[in-house]
Amino acid sequence: MIGKYIRSQQQNGIKVGVISRMVQTLNAQVFAKLWRLIVPEIVYENTCVIVMGSEGRGEQIMRTDQDNALIIRNGFKDEKLGDYAEQFNQALATMGYPLCDGNIMMTNPMWRQPLNKFEKQINTWFSLKDPIYSVYISAILDNAYVCGDERLLTSLRKHLKIAHQNADPMMIRQFARIALQYGEVNQWWQRFSLFGKKDDTANQIDLKKAGIFPIVHGVRAMAMEQDIYHVTSTKGRLKALARAGVISEKRAETLLETLQFFMAQRLSVALVTEDKLARQVNPSSLSALERDLMKECLNMVKGFKNELISHYQLNYG
Repeated sequence: MIGKYIRSQQQNGIKVGVISRMVQTLNAQVFAKLWRLIVPEIVYENTCVIVMGSEGRGEQIMRTDQDNALIIRNGFKDEKLGDYAEQFNQALATMGYPLCDGNIMMTNPMWRQPLNKFEKQINTWFSLKDPIYSVYISAILDNAYVCGDERLLTSLRKHLKIAHQNADPMMIRQFARIALQYGEVNQWWQRFSLFGKKDDTANQIDLKKAGIFPIVHGVRAMAMEQDIYHVTSTKGRLKALARAGVISEKRAETLLETLQFFMAQRLSVALVTEDKLARQVNPSSLSALERDLMKECLNMVKGFKNELISHYQLNYG
């Protein structure tokens, strides 16, 4: 049903940013209603359901893996919490929300804990002693309230600031470096130089690796550096960074427009295939205008990555 809604909105020319926020709202209503149906009132009042990842940022345009967690009030116990979590995640899977391959779901005890244990765990993650910790930090930073006692999430957000302030000062540099993990943007230009050749199908552009991820994670790192935790969308973070004087309003607008271009292209790809995780586009499938815009946006990403390299001194050590 939500898939049909997305398709109709896209066909009616609604901007991808508006569509993604509408999808976030609709999904949150589904998740909240489901949790209400599963748990007793006392459990509902003593827990908080959150979503993370693109869903938490309000940037999910098609259904991807579930990323959710359950924060439990300190001291509250119910031996059936694990069963409730299992019912919740399995019901969502039945409804078309795939289970998370990385197991970032409330069925995993690591993502279903009392607030104080969550806080202790976050302290460990901020050490970055294990590469997977950066994945967990990214997930928890991109949080959004679904239902239950929202004060639990508010407390968790406050602790994120404390954990960051107590972490090694070099931690943010390591975290920001992840935005560069998919290589230089220049590599993607080869796809255009080969445009029109017989081997054209082998030269697709991965929209996530080439455009979406570098912007999302780079902005995420910059927001964390400035202790911006009250907003979790890339748009909200860019606005907050502009208000803080870290970047200009014009730069924030340009980065957001670039991100939304890649998101719109990804949505277009997803709507013409059964693979809802599809994220590759062939330059030959684009119009002349779209190819020009793609080149311009790739260049914007290249510039942003160079800014990250300079700011965090990522070409050293």
